[in-house]
Amino acid sequence: YGKYFQLDLHGKSLQDAYSELIYTINSLDLSYKSILVVHGYHLGTALKDYVRNTFVHDEVIDKVNIDAGRTLLRLKR
Repeated sequence: YGKYFQLDLHGKSLQDAYSELIYTINSLDLSYKSILVVHGYHLGTALKDYVRNTFVHDEVIDKVNIDAGRTLLRLKR
């Protein structure tokens, strides 16, 4: 999937996760083709469910479920 940036959202609230995702997408160098979001799942699935099912952004063209604790967001670049 090309060069990726890893973003760790462990322990974040949904609002903080949203803010970090938006900031990362909007400020990331164009050479990055995707973001590997580490959301975890052992302490609940709220972040995982949010990233996989609710979060949307014009730059995100696809979401790939890597495993239970990680999701890859493919970007329009």
